[in-house]
Amino acid sequence: MQFPEKVIEAAIRDEIARAPADRPPTKGGWRPEVDSLVVVMVTLRVERELGINLPETVMPPGGFDDAETCVRSILAQCRTLWTEKQRQEGEKVS
Repeated sequence: MQFPEKVIEAAIRDEIARAPADRPPTKGGWRPEVDSLVVVMVTLRVERELGINLPETVMPPGGFDDAETCVRSILAQCRTLWTEKQRQEGEKVS
């Protein structure tokens, strides 16, 4: 079975788009484009879509500076975990 790249990318982008745009800025005036709360929502959605648990390392403290970095990072980690899960399931069948 192949990693569902397009489905997962769409799920990540959908959760980012759902994030409220009117959040107040942080004390220093800077806020990440994808803050930690949004990353949690993205992570939960991806876990549901893939049926795997993602490690906390998927969620960097403070979130991601921009959406593209978030999408690339989470996709890469999901792809790795998915491949490992498929390999382990193949070993169990053997």
